[in-house]
Amino acid sequence: MKTIIKIFLGFVVFLILCGGILGVIENEYDGARQYFRMFNTSEEQKSVTFEMIYENGTPSNVWAINEIIDSENVVNTKLLPGTYLVKVWDHEDVLENEFKFSFSLPNPEESNYNYYRFDLAMNKDFRVVDMAAVYEGNSLVNTMSKAVGTYQDDILIVETYNGDRPFLISETYTDRTFIDVYEDMPSRIRYGELIYRLEAVDVDSATKEIIK
Repeated sequence: MKTIIKIFLGFVVFLILCGGILGVIENEYDGARQYFRMFNTSEEQKSVTFEMIYENGTPSNVWAINEIIDSENVVNTKLLPGTYLVKVWDHEDVLENEFKFSFSLPNPEESNYNYYRFDLAMNKDFRVVDMAAVYEGNSLVNTMSKAVGTYQDDILIVETYNGDRPFLISETYTDRTFIDVYEDMPSRIRYGELIYRLEAVDVDSATKEIIK
């Protein structure tokens, strides 16, 4: 039994080392990258392309990203830092929006796994909400929080973003328990746990309807 456990632990360590080596190889091959999470809060399928623009202003004529995303779907991808021409198309391949977008890496030698997020609907605002007092279950935590005076009756909005461009959320929040768009809240949380949620808010709605 001990031999089996040792073999299993050795295999886990091997996989971790392989992952690190592959990451180094990727960075040395063509440079560190920025990770992106793209989603579609509209009711129709949309597509998006990212075309790199060289420093002399010439477009590359190559799509670094070319994705079709259905309604309420999410796609994760990555890009080299630089300037891109971004185009968003509707379900009939009609161009809806076009803009230039530039970004750099916090450390030019390391990939940044903290996502830029981009909603292809481009018609909503986004907010990061402190959900410590608004979660499903765990009444014991509620009771203890009230006793020490940290309980909140209302949600606390800590950051807001315009959804018409890719946006980067501070690791202050994403390094904690972070609930992304279309992800469910956990049924229980630990006492004192910091938990944040990203919400899409319909800016065209007079009631500021929240899009899960």
